[in-house]
Amino acid sequence: MKKSLLVLLALGAMIAVQAQQLPDPHFENWSDKFKDDPQLKDWHGSNVNQVGQKFTFMYRKPGRTGYCAYVVDRFVGIPKLKIGATGPGYMSLGYPWQFLKGLNVNGATAGTEGGIVWKHRPDTMAVWVKRVGPHTDKEDFHLLYYSWVGTAKGSEYKNKKGGCTYTERTNEESDIRLATDGNECTTDQAGKQVAEGWLRTRAKYDEWTLLKVPVFYKSDAKPTMCNVIFSAGNYPAFRANDGLYDGNALYVDDVELIYSSKIDKIVINGEEWKAFNPNTEKVQTFKLKANSKESIAIQAFRGIGTLTNIKGYKAKFNGRKLDNSEMTVVPGEINGKPWIITVKAEDGSSTHTYKIKIVS
Repeated sequence: MKKSLLVLLALGAMIAVQAQQLPDPHFENWSDKFKDDPQLKDWHGSNVNQVGQKFTFMYRKPGRTGYCAYVVDRFVGIPKLKIGATGPGYMSLGYPWQFLKGLNVNGATAGTEGGIVWKHRPDTMAVWVKRVGPHTDKEDFHLLYYSWVGTAKGSEYKNKKGGCTYTERTNEESDIRLATDGNECTTDQAGKQVAEGWLRTRAKYDEWTLLKVPVFYKSDAKPTMCNVIFSAGNYPAFRANDGLYDGNALYVDDVELIYSSKIDKIVINGEEWKAFNPNTEKVQTFKLKANSKESIAIQAFRGIGTLTNIKGYKAKFNGRKLDNSEMTVVPGEINGKPWIITVKAEDGSSTHTYKIKIVS
């Protein structure tokens, strides 16, 4: 009986951890097709089906473990007629979209809408990549995670010529990521962004390399949706910095969300403790200001950082306050025994214990 109970508890713990990861994180389920090319079941490539032609942007390749996903920038159009443009090769849990009215390439626009139902708050996204191509020094690749609450709606999006093209979208990426890649045309109803992890760089990786992307928080809220985008080039289309380059490509494999039990910032009686060391479990001493109240209020925050947005400006993420499900506090005594703060990762993978001696 005891063995059975232990097995059930272990299985329950495994299911809980797995539920806090993204679907098919190792990119093994290639059960869909576009043209004759295998496609992932749970992830969606920026494949194009327009003007009577199909162009594949996501492919199955041998990975560092099993299969991996390969996305590549490529020309879309009719070269002989000099109609078309290079499009970004990317993949997403949401749905990449393209909009072109007739053959007017200058009015073309694109993006990603939707994502998956999601309630978790990871602290880092780790993913193995290779980045290759003829012009990797001229174009960023992107690793992006974001989550939100509510429903976003937009009706106009920036096009290749720099104007706005009318097309109605729900939960479009740029109507959610207002601080870092906001819709420059018409957002009718903004989504309330909870978190974002975003890495963009022009580095070239010929061998499999593990990259870790910190996740920053704008809100204490628990999200209801999230999306992930892995892009070989300057995504999103026509809202990027230096154009797109045919042949630049990105391999991705084995994505993992990491949940931390560390504190980024601690506030005691409304005062941020600048000298706090989040990396030690030894006793640390905090000195109260003169005339402080005898009662002690402690708040802890995680997910604080700054990102450079698509226009080069700084976007601040103030972090989120840890709630009672993540942190317990055993009170101590002023000038006596220390306060004991125990913080656990959301997925139960780790805990940290902080000891704070408070003196007057």
